[in-house]
Amino acid sequence: MATRPAQVIGVEGSTPVYHSATATTGDKVKPGPRTFITVKNAGGVSTQVVLSGVGKTSYQEDLPDKDYTVPTAGEMDIPIKPEFANPDDGGLATFVCTPAASVTFAVRQI
Repeated sequence: MATRPAQVIGVEGSTPVYHSATATTGDKVKPGPRTFITVKNAGGVSTQVVLSGVGKTSYQEDLPDKDYTVPTAGEMDIPIKPEFANPDDGGLATFVCTPAASVTFAVRQI
């Protein structure tokens, strides 16, 4: 499981750095109010992106997993909001792409 830092998009703009999605165990990012991942699916089937252990409510109850579907040969921007932080994992958010083959992602912050 890899932890990826957010690439800050400055006034000059930036070229995204894409990483291969890690199968089964997923990848981790630091959530933030302006942080998002861009997931590209070059595979022949849609891929499911699941944010797991996505933090707690204001009453300290566990939030349910949040899932997204990235279409075949498509891409999607997914917010990594502060409430997705897992306090039991250093405040990181974990996401898993299934299937992960042919899936890449960039962590961005604006």
